[in-house]
Amino acid sequence: MRNIVVCKEGNGDFTSIQDAIDSVRVLTLEPVSIYIKAGIYEENVVIPDNKPDIHLIGEDVEKTIISHHLYAEMVDSKQKKLGTFRTPVVSIHADNIQLENITIENTAGYGKEIGQALALYVSGDRGVYQHVRLLGNQDTLYSSRGRQYFSNCYIEGHVDFIFGSGTVVFQHCEIHSLRDGYITASSAPKESTFGFVFFDCKLTGTADDNSVYLGRPWRPYAQTTFIRTWMGSHIKREGWDNWSDKENEKTSRYYEGESYGPGGADEHRVKWATSLSKSDIEDLSIEKIFESSDNWVPKEMRRSWTPKLSFKK
Repeated sequence: MRNIVVCKEGNGDFTSIQDAIDSVRVLTLEPVSIYIKAGIYEENVVIPDNKPDIHLIGEDVEKTIISHHLYAEMVDSKQKKLGTFRTPVVSIHADNIQLENITIENTAGYGKEIGQALALYVSGDRGVYQHVRLLGNQDTLYSSRGRQYFSNCYIEGHVDFIFGSGTVVFQHCEIHSLRDGYITASSAPKESTFGFVFFDCKLTGTADDNSVYLGRPWRPYAQTTFIRTWMGSHIKREGWDNWSDKENEKTSRYYEGESYGPGGADEHRVKWATSLSKSDIEDLSIEKIFESSDNWVPKEMRRSWTPKLSFKK
């Protein structure tokens, strides 16, 4: 395994995260661990699809920060708006990428003059994210494809801030709504059995009571499930929105099982959402959700290496 150290003060191999990634050879024959010393790294980071098996390990989740401020309404040098998909702070296209103890923040803010502003874009398969904080407003996390596993993470935003067509499991995560809006906007295709699945998570927020939907369908066959999730009073009693199209009520796949907390009561949920039975819940496992020909089961990241360096204070 190749080990790389990134340190802003210069006591590592690189002072930039992107420079460290660029140094990794294409289709490397061994995993690469990049240890990132605490600091604010103001850069856009891209892991291309030909550089799999990279582990980014931050020194401290609250002190190792990747930060930038691109937003959809911003114009480029040709006076063309960037649009949603040119705004991510971190873009991950490769498979088998792991992140641990890192904060990714898009500091653009919110409002019509800002629009969408992504923190993390993921299109790689078999991604593992542990103790990661994603900070943004509209469209914080975009999973466009593949399978990803988020464990003990914190994700905040206000409109569609977890969205896309990937198959994603969130376990023991805090999902924080900054103001009224929608937590999820799944675009899972019809043939996809699962979309976004939340296990034992906590929905917190500074939004007003009864002002945040659990989700709305970005595409007709949206699929989102909440299992044993504590929900604050900001969650709307009806739970789900049809994105102003009643036809979506016939195809959207929205499920809840054993929700609790002030916003967890389901007697007022929309009739086109499904309340799962105890047996349904027991039948739902991470292995089943991620089932594929490769039999991939995500594992907690096991740090096998820590840099033996004396860093400047």
